[in-house]
Amino acid sequence: MKKTANRIALEKAITWNMTGKMEGFISLSTSPLCNAHCIERMKSDVAVCKHCFSARMQKRYKTLREKLERNTELLTKTELQPEDIPFLNAAFFRFEAFGDLNNTLQVKNYFMIAEQNPHCMMTLWTKNPWIIADAMEEYGITKPENFIVILSSVLLNVSADADQVTSKYPFIDKVFTVYDKDHAGEVEINCGARSCATCQRCYHKTAGLEYVNELLK
Repeated sequence: MKKTANRIALEKAITWNMTGKMEGFISLSTSPLCNAHCIERMKSDVAVCKHCFSARMQKRYKTLREKLERNTELLTKTELQPEDIPFLNAAFFRFEAFGDLNNTLQVKNYFMIAEQNPHCMMTLWTKNPWIIADAMEEYGITKPENFIVILSSVLLNVSADADQVTSKYPFIDKVFTVYDKDHAGEVEINCGARSCATCQRCYHKTAGLEYVNELLK
């Protein structure tokens, strides 16, 4: 069967050879430099986004920047269909290793990718949970069983108020917070950090809300 143009574009959008702590994983991401929410947070002295590694990498590597810009265009402006979704030969998959949610169509597309690959546990990190809520209402969709939503805390050294957030956004499974060395002693640093493949904490659902804490690099 001939592949659709969108399927070819999506296959190119996926990063099949992640490095560093994500080695062994595949992922699909957009650019924070094309995201108004990310750009605004990068200006803050207290937001973890001020230390955005993705922005630094994109400024250094033109090829990465151009790919993430193309991904943003595809995922936020094109409504993918089932025939556009490739089979992902993997146990785990990450959404937004570099960026964040821009709009509701992006959420719809991510849910469809998960629905078409029920064998694969997919995890999304986001600081914009209201976009997921809006997408569910707008499109009448629900979060797939193989989809984990991790609320990424905006502030450095301050965990999001999970009780308050999850009462409003019950689809959140975990809260991820980054701490610097001066505050790391206040919490349990339980993020594997060096290797997601050996840690896998973020890729398994727990009975209740789980807090994942990482040391600032």
